[in-house]
Amino acid sequence: MNEGQTRVRIPVDERRPLAAYPYVTVHPIRYGDLDPNNHVNNAVIATYMEIGRTEFFAREGLRLTTQGRGISLVHIEIEYHREILYPGFVEIAIGILKVGSASATFDQAVFVDGKRHVSASATTAQVDTVAKRATPWNDEQRARLEALIIR
Repeated sequence: MNEGQTRVRIPVDERRPLAAYPYVTVHPIRYGDLDPNNHVNNAVIATYMEIGRTEFFAREGLRLTTQGRGISLVHIEIEYHREILYPGFVEIAIGILKVGSASATFDQAVFVDGKRHVSASATTAQVDTVAKRATPWNDEQRARLEALIIR
């Protein structure tokens, strides 16, 4: 956030429901995901978000590593609403909020039994794997990503 900006928190019950997301993947909660408090560790939550983005890009055919390009995370914010307990399954939801010249910003969430437990916003950038810098989406990529923007 820039200086002078204030964060507007959206109450958890006013956020998008699971059905509003264009992509959802389901993963088991593993015993090894737990911390000493017996709930899923915050580092694992970040991994759930990464799984969602990785599977989203793969499903959309945007695995770019063979073309000298890749996807790098440049920003993430995670908000925890409820603890996630073992055993069970998480539903990792993802949708695109905005497409930049070389980036995409995602709305992500983790649901358990249909209830939102975690919210996140993540921005990724397409990078040239040799030059190690952002490289713009081509017209086909941009069109595919923009078609997936959630309103």
